[in-house]
Amino acid sequence: MPLTRWHKHLLSSIVAFLPAVTPALVLGGAALAGAAQIDNAACEMTGPGVYRLDYHVSPGSGPVEVWISSRPDRIDSQKPALSIKQPPAEVHAPGNTGRIYFHLKPASGTPRVVSVRRLPLDGAANFRDLGGYPSSDGRYVRWGLVYRSGHLANLTARDYQYLKSLGIRLICDVRTEDERTRFPTRWIGQVPEILAVPIGQDRDVKIRREELRRGPASPDAAAPNLPSSYDRYLIDFAGQYGVMLRRLAAGDLPAVEHCSAGKDRTGIFSAILLTALGVPRDIVIQDYLLTNRYLLGPDSLDKTAADLQRLLDLPQIPSRTAVEAIMTVRAESLESAFATIDTTYGSFSNYLNKGLRLSDSDVAKLKERLLEP
Repeated sequence: MPLTRWHKHLLSSIVAFLPAVTPALVLGGAALAGAAQIDNAACEMTGPGVYRLDYHVSPGSGPVEVWISSRPDRIDSQKPALSIKQPPAEVHAPGNTGRIYFHLKPASGTPRVVSVRRLPLDGAANFRDLGGYPSSDGRYVRWGLVYRSGHLANLTARDYQYLKSLGIRLICDVRTEDERTRFPTRWIGQVPEILAVPIGQDRDVKIRREELRRGPASPDAAAPNLPSSYDRYLIDFAGQYGVMLRRLAAGDLPAVEHCSAGKDRTGIFSAILLTALGVPRDIVIQDYLLTNRYLLGPDSLDKTAADLQRLLDLPQIPSRTAVEAIMTVRAESLESAFATIDTTYGSFSNYLNKGLRLSDSDVAKLKERLLEP
């Protein structure tokens, strides 16, 4: 049908209008609404009831209200604790004996939740939350749903009081039978399901323990064996990792996954999960390397040495050099593991489907349960 003068006038008006609205459409309306974007939120406990909050926010977005809550999914306080004009800022939350979450609410835009990553437990120095990391699709991993840790045999009564509020439903213990027998988990209070998903074999664990008991000569001495160990975990025990991920996809949350030291088998689990959720590789590696900070830092090195003495049946507490040699994690170990996945399966997606036996529906459910806007 030929264009009338009226049609031509309407078409030219639409074309003239498009340049004005296109930027707002591209930004999903953010340009029109002036919505703030909060990124890189971080929280550190600096003292009893004192927290340091830091984040990046869009320039000119105005102050951000901080609401304190005992839950990551909703606010249970009546008013904001403070309003931050310029981060970082210190927040005082006296009287809170359990875990708390900070809901950061800009004047407009999406609120962001943040909490401490490492839980302040006396008997588990590397017990930490996998929440808060950004996914490649713009969403974030939910806080308070998946934790990683070393063994739980040293948890204290105060630790259990703190953990009580987390509502943990599932503990995935990837230690071998020998490891579980030597350092059993004796949960106090409402006992979650403890699922034994052994990764590794007793014989290998005992041989490794004997090797470590003899002591490495330098911090680098223990490193060469790790990539090959990671390859075995990833390939030979892929089905075990798949079992745990399917339980998470089914909604058995909050959950904890742990091994003995909380760095190798657990580090692989965390890397697989975060990658399946779309977290970028560099951030996955950053999370992996946090073990060095939490187990070898000045506030935890002595506890790590004492725990290592018990784990390895050493006659005396190992030296700092030996502790660092045994417990240090290195980025190249995890990078080598991902390279093995690519070589063996062709892609990480194929590894999820063929190695871990996760269906596309399983992966979609994982993202639905563990990612927030």
